[in-house]
Amino acid sequence: MDESFTIKEFCAAEKISRNLFYKLQARGEGPKTYLVGVNRRISREAYLAWRTARQNEAA
Repeated sequence: MDESFTIKEFCAAEKISRNLFYKLQARGEGPKTYLVGVNRRISREAYLAWRTARQNEAA
């Protein structure tokens, strides 16, 4: 089974606020998300892709 994260879990893992998460999403810089019912989730693959992109930008 694929592990996924809630927005709250993602923010806690990255030590960012939900406000910053939504700002990143609005700028198109956040991780890809998907809906499960009414809940938005972030797959492990999307999380790793997002993190890799941020690391590459910093290099």
